[in-house]
Amino acid sequence: MATGLTLRDSGNLENMSKIVVASAIANVEPAGPTASLVSRYDIPAGSKSVTVPVWTRNDAAALTEGVDIAVPQQMDANTTSLTAGEHGILIFVSDRLKHQNNEDIMSHVGEVQGNALGRLLDQDLIGLFSSFTNIIVNSGSSETQGTVSDIAASVSLLRTNNDSSYGPSYGELNGVFHPEQVRRFAMDAAGIGPGATAPAVTGGTTYQGGMSEEVFKNYYRGNFGIFGVNIFEDGNLTATANNSAIAAIFQREAIALAMESEMVAEEERDASLRGTEIVMTGTWGQSILIDRWGCEFYSSIQAGS
Repeated sequence: MATGLTLRDSGNLENMSKIVVASAIANVEPAGPTASLVSRYDIPAGSKSVTVPVWTRNDAAALTEGVDIAVPQQMDANTTSLTAGEHGILIFVSDRLKHQNNEDIMSHVGEVQGNALGRLLDQDLIGLFSSFTNIIVNSGSSETQGTVSDIAASVSLLRTNNDSSYGPSYGELNGVFHPEQVRRFAMDAAGIGPGATAPAVTGGTTYQGGMSEEVFKNYYRGNFGIFGVNIFEDGNLTATANNSAIAAIFQREAIALAMESEMVAEEERDASLRGTEIVMTGTWGQSILIDRWGCEFYSSIQAGS
C-alpha cells in the first residue's frame, strides 16, 4: 500500500528525500492492482502474526408447535494465521548528486523504489492464483482460448459453489488478467475473430451499439466490467511454458494480505563511498483465506492467436 511512508530525519538528504518519498508514494500502487482488491489485515505491534477467523454456516430446521428444539447449533470458525516477511530495495545517491540537488533525478529514485516494492507485492499476491481449487479454462499442455463465456462460467461456478462451511460467493467479484487475456476478451465482446481479423466493413457500415461499442471505446483502459466481474489488467502476470497465463476471478475475502508495516523509507550516510544510501522496506505476508470464493483462470496468451 502507498500510505504511511515515513522518513528518518537525519538531515543528510532532508529536502531531496521528500521528493523521493513523494514519488514513491505515487508509484507503489500503480505497480500492480491486486493489493487493492484483496482483504487487508494489519499485524499489531508486539505480534509476529495475525489470526483471521471466518465464521462457518449454521443450519436451521422446520419446527413443530409445542416441541422443543432438540439440537442446539454451535458457533464455529475456521482460522488462518498470517505472518509477514521483510522486503526492500536500496539505491545509492552520491555526494555529487546531492550537491547538484537535481529534483528530476531524485524523483526517479522514488519512482524506481515505489515501482519495485509495489511490483513485488503484486507478484506475491498473484502467485496465489494457482492455489485456488476451482479452475476455469485449464489449458494443460495445449493453448486454450479464454473467452467472455468463460468469465460467465466462472461467475456461475462461484455463485453456485455451495460449500458446507462458507456457502457460495456473495460479494463483488474482481478479475485480474494478463493484458493479452484482456485483449482477447475485448475482441470476443466486440465480435472480432482470432488473429485480430475483423469482419469486412464496407462503406457506411458501423458496428452495432451497446457492449461492443463500449469495449471499442474503453478497451485501452484495461478496466471494464463483464458479467458483473470488474476486469483489471496486470502486466506482472507472466507466461507459463506453454504461452498461457494464470489469472483469477475472486471475491475480496478470498485472499488475505497481512501488513506488519507500510513502506518505510530511510537514509544512511556512507562516508567511505561519499554518498547516502536510501533504503525502502515493507513487511507483508499473503494467503488464500476462503478457497471456494475464487477461481483460477488459465488461458492462452499467445500473441496474434
